[in-house]
Amino acid sequence: MVTSDSAGPVVPSRTLAEHIYEQLKTDLIAGAFAPGAALLTRELLARYGCGISPLREAVARLVGEGFLAASGHRGVRVPQPSRADLDDIYRIRILLECEAFKLAIAHGDDSWEAAVLAAGHRLERTPLPETGPEEDRAANALEWEARHRAFHAALVAAAPAPRLLRLIEQMVQQTERYRMLRLLHSPLDMLARDVKAEHRALANAAVERDPRAIELLQDHLNRTWRFVADHFKRGELAETPSSAGTTTAKEIVK
Repeated sequence: MVTSDSAGPVVPSRTLAEHIYEQLKTDLIAGAFAPGAALLTRELLARYGCGISPLREAVARLVGEGFLAASGHRGVRVPQPSRADLDDIYRIRILLECEAFKLAIAHGDDSWEAAVLAAGHRLERTPLPETGPEEDRAANALEWEARHRAFHAALVAAAPAPRLLRLIEQMVQQTERYRMLRLLHSPLDMLARDVKAEHRALANAAVERDPRAIELLQDHLNRTWRFVADHFKRGELAETPSSAGTTTAKEIVK
């Protein structure tokens, strides 16, 4: 099946659904929609310029991955952030990523080493988002997150465990959703740590097959977990119901 309009060429519907899925996921990670907000069909159709079928397919995938929450007849909403969910995600990510890192160190070759160092260099050249207009911070944070994700993916890429790597990718994306909230709404000096040094140490430990490499990764992820969790302690991430629940069920993507 294909779709087309007068402004452009015919586009396979599967490709279009994938495109909408990626756009919507990026917006969810970047915090473009308020936690707890209902996703209204008419607004999403206008935002992404697509038809109802690819939108429904994209939404269904994101519900399955936990980026959206289905609530029966009330339709689909952006999940409310919670400390319990954050803790669950990080526990799983740390266990899986450390295991994959161990396998990668055991099986990685010189091409893997070069990829790790290159990804680390690109990440180090990308600054964390500075305090400033929210739209600028969001764009900078997305760029940093993309390179950060690529670096962590490079660390474990040599692991001969494709199912494990797919599970890690899912957990990484879930942690990004929380970390973006922290990056966008906190002063940069609240990091109170040298993140560049941590990543540099991880890259060096990987290529040198340092016995402490797994411990370094575990400590790095635990530090980030605590950094994001502190958001809840400060009350910057409220775990309260959203007021965006007054729309009718017909208005919500189902």
